[in-house]
Amino acid sequence: MSGMRIRTKLVVLALVFSAGSMVFAILGVVTWNRVRGINNAIEKGIEMQVRSRDVHSLMKDMVFDLFVPKIYGQLKSYTYSPRSNVTVRKWKSAVYDYQNAFYLFMASQATLKITDQRLADQFNTATVMHERAMARLGQLEQSISLIIERVGSIEEDRFYEILADEEFIPFFAEFRDTSYYFVDSFESYMNYFIREFRAYGDNLQRQTYVLYGLGALLTALTGISISLLTAKDIASKIHHVEKAFARVAKGDFSESMGISGHDEFSDLARQFNSLSHDLKANVDNILRLTRAVGRSISSDTSMEGLMQNVVHTIVQETRADMACIHFLGTDDEATGRTKLKLRASEGAMDDIDLDLLQPQLETVMAQGEPTVLQEPQLRGLLPHLSSLMVLPFVIEKEVMGTLTVAIHHPAPALTDLGITRLSTFAEFASLTLDNHFKYAELIKKGEAEYQALQSQVQPHFIYNVLNGFIGLNRMGEKKGLEESIIELKDMLRYTQDSRTETTIAEEFSFVANYCQLQKLRFGDRISYSFHLEDGLGQLRIPRLILQPLAENAVIHGVEPLDGKAGLLEFEAFRTLENERPMITLSVKDNGVGCDPGQLQEREHIGIGNVRRRFKYAFPGGAFNVKSAPEKGTEIRMTFNEVHHS
Repeated sequence: MSGMRIRTKLVVLALVFSAGSMVFAILGVVTWNRVRGINNAIEKGIEMQVRSRDVHSLMKDMVFDLFVPKIYGQLKSYTYSPRSNVTVRKWKSAVYDYQNAFYLFMASQATLKITDQRLADQFNTATVMHERAMARLGQLEQSISLIIERVGSIEEDRFYEILADEEFIPFFAEFRDTSYYFVDSFESYMNYFIREFRAYGDNLQRQTYVLYGLGALLTALTGISISLLTAKDIASKIHHVEKAFARVAKGDFSESMGISGHDEFSDLARQFNSLSHDLKANVDNILRLTRAVGRSISSDTSMEGLMQNVVHTIVQETRADMACIHFLGTDDEATGRTKLKLRASEGAMDDIDLDLLQPQLETVMAQGEPTVLQEPQLRGLLPHLSSLMVLPFVIEKEVMGTLTVAIHHPAPALTDLGITRLSTFAEFASLTLDNHFKYAELIKKGEAEYQALQSQVQPHFIYNVLNGFIGLNRMGEKKGLEESIIELKDMLRYTQDSRTETTIAEEFSFVANYCQLQKLRFGDRISYSFHLEDGLGQLRIPRLILQPLAENAVIHGVEPLDGKAGLLEFEAFRTLENERPMITLSVKDNGVGCDPGQLQEREHIGIGNVRRRFKYAFPGGAFNVKSAPEKGTEIRMTFNEVHHS
């Protein structure tokens, strides 16, 4: 039943009740016919018994009239004809009527269709006894005929005449036996058989009524069961439908409506799942479109390249087989004026006359709303197309161009979902083009600011190194001063390099020269160490990003120490954060440190410069400063090389 259609279930339910009603009607008619047949047979049996009593009564009358005519005649009635002859004829007629009544009873449909074996045996016994009774009555009839023939004219003393003839003496025994057999045996047995037959009819009627009741109960139970199962099935499936629609209403297109089978709900489930799949495909398609365009964008992407990526993605990721972009540009024939120019195209463009599309393009440019032309509207314009859609490109709140998408025959036309998908993607493409302009401006601005920050390092660093040379000269450290000048020469060559990036190994080498200069100045009051994890030496970072931090550690951490040796530690190592591989650069000192609340005040030009340049280079990186009084300061820069800008 679960795989049947609902209308089929209802038809089955109607057929069950109809069949039950028909069965009851037929059973009622059959029962009524059988009961009526049995009652008719019983009436015939009663009629047969009446006829048998008539036979027996006339048989007595015939004997009395035959042997005591005078007395019996006075008792009976007066007649001018011989009474014995009349009585015999009546008796013979009664026997004939009885025989007919017996045959009518025994040959009725009800008795012939007896199914009870015991009653059938009784029926056969009654037939045999009837044949014997008829034989005895026939023999008695012959004897009476003989008596009437011999003494029929004698009115007086007929009884004595008969007794005087020895030939008639057996007649009395025959009459007695016949009367006894007919009344006491045969008639009694027939009464018993009729009672049994009536009981058989009553039992058959009761069985029919019981069968009728069981049939009615079975039909009712079947109908109720089918109704309950159908109602339960429908209620369960309605619940599934409600849950499915509730999920879709919340934007969840991932799960399907779990209804299987071949009924109307399964059809609805298949249609719903198809719709949900289309909706999910629409969302996924938009994501794929945006992702495909996003992957193709870089700082080197030109406007023409971006537009070409847009039309290429549309043809690859949607059912459209043609896409082109018209954008406002300078009119080559009229200086100072602009017009829509074809900037990018992909797909089947050969059979499309772009001049015919000018009215649609101008309408979209003027109204800023998309235009969709389906097959009936394209018959006179571009009959080989199933659909055509023109969408606006809005840049900084102004319509700057159009996106045209077409589908050729025999592919089906755009659906509402397809139109929504393309409209959403056109808005994304417009936003992408808008961001492209803004991004290019930000890049130019950022590069200018980055170069300015980079240049801040050089004079500040040289100023501090020259101060160190003055100190060495005052102390008379001529050799140290000479070595320092050589170190400074190498450092100046590094700082004057036009590159904005370097490797961690080169930056560590530069900082080592710087620390060596500081060691010549501070002597044993300062020491330093470097730890570079294998594989990180060639990783590229901004130039001069560690030296300002080393300088800050020397001036504000080590130099103020009173009698305590200062230690600078430089590390580069890998780490994991939220299961993502990261690289950390660490500059640590054991200097005087400061209160965490004063860190922002202490972040002078050196640390602030490094922080900003690090953020430019690694927008997703983390720049952390940790310090405490008398416990030194540690600066950590953590980043992912994939996110290098």
